[in-house]
Amino acid sequence: MTQSKALVLCLAVLPMLPTTACNAQNQSDQAQSEREMSSSTPSDDCPVIESSNWVGKLTPAPHDGASPLLFVSGDLTLPTPGYTVGLKIGKADRSAVPSVFAVISTTPPDGMVAQVLDTQTVSMTAVAPASRLRSIIVICGNTRLFEISDAMMVKAGD
Repeated sequence: MTQSKALVLCLAVLPMLPTTACNAQNQSDQAQSEREMSSSTPSDDCPVIESSNWVGKLTPAPHDGASPLLFVSGDLTLPTPGYTVGLKIGKADRSAVPSVFAVISTTPPDGMVAQVLDTQTVSMTAVAPASRLRSIIVICGNTRLFEISDAMMVKAGD
């Protein structure tokens, strides 16, 4: 190859080098982002994007000695359809008027699903740990989503 042909070839390839390096970096960043999204687990992370419309209701103890009931309900926005979502009563603190945790559990869908936001309503009814509660703290993984204070709780007859 003559020197002039080699020079023309180098000049033709030279403008593509920076974009090739940028494209490789963008693909590397995208692959890292995809690995981070696929490695999230329901027990450690919370896939809930947004939560709203939380309601807590504490029914008074009936006169027959039965325990009061606690009802908790709210809407969750998840990253894809197909999640299985549960809500259960968790631990309560040891105060005279305790706060109780409502724990959200999530299981991601199997296989491929549409990449659209999905809103689900989740609710539970359980035996209340006390006849009065200071608050209901809704948690998902290590994330505190919402706190229903005593003033926000629906009382029987309301």
